[in-house]
Amino acid sequence: MPEPPKFTVIMPIHKVHEQLSDVRSRVHSAGSPLELIIVLNSTSLAGNIKADRPNERTIVYERSGRGFAFVRGMAEAKGEITVLLHGDTILPVGWDEAILAALFDARAVGGGFHMAFDRSSGYLDFLVRLSDLLVFMRQAMWGDRVMFARTAVLRQCIGALDVPLFEDVRLTKSLRRRGKLVLLDKTVVTSAGHFWQNGPVTQSLRILKARTWYAMGGDPQKIYEYYYSR
Repeated sequence: MPEPPKFTVIMPIHKVHEQLSDVRSRVHSAGSPLELIIVLNSTSLAGNIKADRPNERTIVYERSGRGFAFVRGMAEAKGEITVLLHGDTILPVGWDEAILAALFDARAVGGGFHMAFDRSSGYLDFLVRLSDLLVFMRQAMWGDRVMFARTAVLRQCIGALDVPLFEDVRLTKSLRRRGKLVLLDKTVVTSAGHFWQNGPVTQSLRILKARTWYAMGGDPQKIYEYYYSR
């Protein structure tokens, strides 16, 4: 019998999230063979976050930006399927089986999950519904949905990832040119921390400004510096 496909999970870390232990545990709950590549955005993180399983690796890469970190992780990827995971997002039970079922369709090149925030409010629930609408209308996969793709196809899209932010927007477009994207029924749970720290409306306006700026042709590096300024 042929060997089951191997997964590569790439997880950039720019700070230690309280959910990190749960995030890692859920990755390793998969029944499929996998490797977890953790890309640390600072040498200071190397002392706090270490590989604690044989199939984990940590890489220190100080070029700031999640897209750059994904590109660095891709250089080490050995799996046939790659999952791009945020460090504050918990995969659902059976995540690997759901991806394998979706990619059984030869037309499918990748996709993402439904999403929910780890805190509930009318406003945050509205944002999730708005995100769902964008996926339905434009197949716009936000990175919080944990995007995945066949590794061979993802390597063809590496240029789309090579930015400090909005790599999810660019990657969605690049993957769509190569095949079908699938929205899985299972739900990932992502942190609402930024909305609570900055205020839900303030954070939403910050995101809207950044996305509008990018849509008008703004420099991703300058938008990144604005978005993460405090």
